[in-house]
Amino acid sequence: MVITPQDILYLVISFCVVWVTVFLCWTFYYLMKLLRTTNQIVDEFRTRLQTLSETINYVRGKVDHMSGLMTLATGGVSELVKKMVTKKARQWVDDGADQFSDAAKDAVDKAVAATAKKMKKATSKIKK
Repeated sequence: MVITPQDILYLVISFCVVWVTVFLCWTFYYLMKLLRTTNQIVDEFRTRLQTLSETINYVRGKVDHMSGLMTLATGGVSELVKKMVTKKARQWVDDGADQFSDAAKDAVDKAVAATAKKMKKATSKIKK
């Protein structure tokens, strides 16, 4: 069996083709593993992001609900206190109207207005 330089060339070329093929297969294998891991990370991120989004929406709904209730409650309380103060002041003035002059009635009305204004400020602070 005689080996010619052309046979040696063919052997070297076939050996190189085998090694290039093995290298490409190895590279594609690791590339696919990398892509699979990346896909798993992206899926996990999507799941966590969706959970976070649902949690934020739930909390936002609860805060909106509580804000509405607080607005309703503070508005109702301020109006109730205003009416009660006005009613008691008027009743007190009417009961002792014989003893008071018009100036005293004006002073009581101013006091009632000032009290109502303070209650309005207090309720606006509570709302904030």
